[in-house]
Amino acid sequence: MTQCQWQKRLDPAYDTYGAGTGTYSYLDRLPASGVGANIAAFATTGRIKRPLITVAGTMDVMLPIDVHARAYARKVEAALASDGDRDRPREPGRPEYRLYEVQNGNHIETYATTFPQLQYIEPHAQKAFDLLVERVELMAPLPPSQCIQVGGQVAATPAQPGHCESLLAQ
Repeated sequence: MTQCQWQKRLDPAYDTYGAGTGTYSYLDRLPASGVGANIAAFATTGRIKRPLITVAGTMDVMLPIDVHARAYARKVEAALASDGDRDRPREPGRPEYRLYEVQNGNHIETYATTFPQLQYIEPHAQKAFDLLVERVELMAPLPPSQCIQVGGQVAATPAQPGHCESLLAQ
């Protein structure tokens, strides 16, 4: 459903409903449509200008973590490296990026009723928002990027900094 919606928005001339999304070829459509320009208009550079936190579930079937949230984190890291900022100390008010991975988190929260091992993302998203407010209004430090393990929460000193070692914890 998501693929169909985005394909319709980015290449409206393509017969999505007749041909289906499985037959769509981006490269073939480039000369025949404005899809390249439409994607370029909102493609991310990773150059953030404000503090930003991404909260993503490791078991998200709609937005798989490695090709979405982690890919964006890599874009931000690459932008910092290309700007020569990677090793520069953070100044007050300078944009920061964090990725909080919710182990066993899924995009569709109602699945947790059928699959009890799945974790809700919403409480962590709310916490991330509160942390951003504290960062902007009070200059409070943001906890580092981290894996929020099953049953855990965002921590100033996380048990597992960086990415979750295991996407699904039993």
